[in-house]
Amino acid sequence: MRLDVVAKESHFVDHLAPVWMALPPKVRGRFYFRGHGDCRPVEGMIRGQPPASSNPTLVAAAGDLIFARRLGRRVAIMEHGAGQSYGGILVSAGGKRLRGPWREHSSYAGGANRDAELFLHPGPHPAARDAARYPDARVEVVGCPKLDQLPRKAAPSKVPVVAVSFHWNCHIAPETRWALPDFERHVRSLAADRRYQVIGHGHPRAAVKLSAWYERCGIEFVPTFGEVCERADVYVIDNSSTLFEFAATGRPVVLMNARLYRRPVEHGLRFWQAATVGVQANVRDGLIGAVTEALRDTPDQQDARERALDLVYGYRSGAAARAAGVLREWAS
Repeated sequence: MRLDVVAKESHFVDHLAPVWMALPPKVRGRFYFRGHGDCRPVEGMIRGQPPASSNPTLVAAAGDLIFARRLGRRVAIMEHGAGQSYGGILVSAGGKRLRGPWREHSSYAGGANRDAELFLHPGPHPAARDAARYPDARVEVVGCPKLDQLPRKAAPSKVPVVAVSFHWNCHIAPETRWALPDFERHVRSLAADRRYQVIGHGHPRAAVKLSAWYERCGIEFVPTFGEVCERADVYVIDNSSTLFEFAATGRPVVLMNARLYRRPVEHGLRFWQAATVGVQANVRDGLIGAVTEALRDTPDQQDARERALDLVYGYRSGAAARAAGVLREWAS
């Protein structure tokens, strides 16, 4: 039986395409891109809605999972990032444990309505959450297929290139909100500092708004993360899987902490267990000092980055082939 792939957004394709190409041609069915706009071209891609079918189907997001299930398809889901989730519990001053609605959101591991037969995860954190929530499903840690295809910078720049990026302003939890309102003036100050060349990037869902804002600031907007990896010496970001992906190329990152981000709530990974992946930048301190510190990339910083990446990724290479092998076994 052939395996189909369904994706609605372009950044899902970035994660699914390496796995698709790692499958033998005889196993590939159809790769359906059911979204709009530009996306990475993939061999065999069909732009349009998939039909109802019982074919085994791989997706990279909860929305596509729910959509494929409604079509009668058997579904496997692979994370389209680091597997960040928002299952932390807020303990009030009076000792009351408060569980927010973010714990149940289907977009994140361990959430509701993620009834897949197979879960493919980059690391142990999201795998444990889905395994606990869906004990009858198969859960495998395979790594992040996107890592093998990320460009490395060819040579250091005479003037360090600083890439600044923001998440889209998602209202599911305080930690999913972007840090732009808090760091807007700090990004402008960084761009005005002649010691650095600043380029701008952002989550695809915020790209239109962010590109206009960067233009007003006189900052070049770089639409693809691949180009960011080719050009940047350091990556400044609030909350995105790309912070770990960039760090996995062996370069420093700076994490912008918005005022909304709650220190007492431990979600894991970016908040806060693996936040040691980079230099922390709080609103009151700005960005210039954090960027200067990150670019030193001392042995202690490198060790902290590696330890954090070990929390995020079960494997740092070979994920596409590993995922393809699991999918072939499952689909058959």
